[in-house]
Amino acid sequence: MNASLSHLRLLAVLHAVGLPCAALAQASKPEASPEGLRLEAAAPEPVPLTGRIEYIELRGNTRTRDSVLLQAMRMAPGDVLATGDVAELKRRLLNLKLFKSVEVLTRPEGTGVGLQVEVEERWTLLPIPVFSSSEGRWQAGVFAVESNLFGLNKTLVGGGMWGNRGGTLFSMYRDAGIGGSRWTGLASFSFSKTDRERRLEDVVVDAYSDRRFDFGGTLGYQVTPELNIGAGWFTLLNKPLALEAGAPAPQRGEVYGVSATAEYLGQDFHFYFNEGLVVRALYREGLNFLGSSRELRQVSLYASYTLPVLGDHALTLTAMHGQTRGDPFLDAQLLGGRTGSRGFASESLWAETSSSATLEYQVPVWSPRMATLTAHAFVDVGRVEWKDSVTRYATPGLGIRVYVRDVAIPAVGLEVSRHPQTGKLVTSAAVGFGF
Repeated sequence: MNASLSHLRLLAVLHAVGLPCAALAQASKPEASPEGLRLEAAAPEPVPLTGRIEYIELRGNTRTRDSVLLQAMRMAPGDVLATGDVAELKRRLLNLKLFKSVEVLTRPEGTGVGLQVEVEERWTLLPIPVFSSSEGRWQAGVFAVESNLFGLNKTLVGGGMWGNRGGTLFSMYRDAGIGGSRWTGLASFSFSKTDRERRLEDVVVDAYSDRRFDFGGTLGYQVTPELNIGAGWFTLLNKPLALEAGAPAPQRGEVYGVSATAEYLGQDFHFYFNEGLVVRALYREGLNFLGSSRELRQVSLYASYTLPVLGDHALTLTAMHGQTRGDPFLDAQLLGGRTGSRGFASESLWAETSSSATLEYQVPVWSPRMATLTAHAFVDVGRVEWKDSVTRYATPGLGIRVYVRDVAIPAVGLEVSRHPQTGKLVTSAAVGFGF
């Protein structure tokens, strides 16, 4: 993955595995549901009362500030509670991904109704060991993720990875509501020194050592609870090196530019999948008058829709498109070893323009108290352009994942797919999450 898009990639990962970015809780069969959701399916509750809300009582949020819950609920004393609002309030609070369970009870209060909200908090400060391996490339490291910083639903991530092709340091801060407002903020920094190799079938045809600093910030606005738009700036510094004496290396370069983002998170959170639609878009362009020494223009689009099947199965369709105009070496999208291009070794397929789609079917296989094991079948299809070459592919595959119940992070993932050019089996493994 191009380091210049690393923060967008990490946000997608955090959202997919269940850390706060958005989501709502969806109940399934009681025996297959996460521990925190069993309370909702255990016994029928009395029909909630309706009427004017006289008070809201919050319980169980020892770390999370009251203001976070009240802002997520989007209801206050004086508002009218209608039929169906209690279920919606549960959804909105579980959408924060800070709680194992949420209960909303109604009490008669004068001529209106009182709300009693009780939550059970999740552990949000997580050291995450990370390991990934694909066709001779491996990386290991650790990331620390605090998803409820100061009890204010702010996210701070920091850590690094190192392997046989180099390493990466990364940090990110995301504020979902600056000062309790609809304004949001995102700041990210990464430094990487990695060996890049483009392969044609099993042959390395281009290679160099890449060194880069990539940092920037975005100021966003939450237009609706699901839609966020933003604009910002970024700086990208490249200092590539030749891997072998006499081999060519790209020229050094500096890019200073602006960015625009849009994110729609309309999904309901399930323990091991998110039901509904998510869309992300990122545009970055370097500007000469800011001091850029080379041209750069990047567009990244991502959309995914997941449909529950047979209660606890999941059918997911994902589409991605990326387009880069700049140095074909420095700014290449590094594909392979991830959704959309799993038939190729990690980062071995380079692209200036790429389009891919994935159809995946996931089934829970075993669900003991502490975790859930799932199996999935998938097919990745895509079209990739790099300089004067075009690669089209279709890659079927199978995989398994283990989800840890209390923190909802895939602990182990293993996938086997077919290389579309050589026909060989490509195996990818990950612990924690891939980066």
